[in-house]
Amino acid sequence: MTHPSETSLALHAGGDLGVWARWRLSRHAALCEGCRTRIEAFRSAREQLRDELAELPPELDWGRLAGEMQANIRLGLAAGRCVDQIQPEPRPLFGRLATVAAPAVLLVLVGLLLQHPQPQPAAAPWVDGTLIEANRGGIEMRQGDRMLSLRHPEAEDVTYLVNVEGGLRAGYVDSQTGQITIQNLYAQ
Repeated sequence: MTHPSETSLALHAGGDLGVWARWRLSRHAALCEGCRTRIEAFRSAREQLRDELAELPPELDWGRLAGEMQANIRLGLAAGRCVDQIQPEPRPLFGRLATVAAPAVLLVLVGLLLQHPQPQPAAAPWVDGTLIEANRGGIEMRQGDRMLSLRHPEAEDVTYLVNVEGGLRAGYVDSQTGQITIQNLYAQ
């Protein structure tokens, strides 16, 4: 048998459950002595709290509280009258049209700029003899007599990832600083 949660039992004791949940929990409590006892405990705690809160502290000064409430109400009414007197000036027709038209004009201009294709730079031609490799100290790319090298000197556990588009990635954690370094090398 699945028992309702403590929250559901407490809500049922206070009469704060919905119709369907209240009906289901009432049927369960009719069959379950433990849940019925918990509901009664919640009800008695609720009544005890209500009785304790009904007694007002003897040092409470109702005259002072009433005066403070009246002062706050008067202050709020006066502030409301001040705000009511300030009327916003109606904006001229041109200002209202500009508010609506400016975003539309901006949208049209951006659309026109995006329609004109920009010249794309030519891709660097693949040079025969381009080589990307991973070695002990880093990753390197050689193209003819030129070489680019990315080093990771004191890295112990380096992860390499090679893709078919001519790229090599090395990732490692620096043993001294604990920072992660990722190096990417692409050949075109």
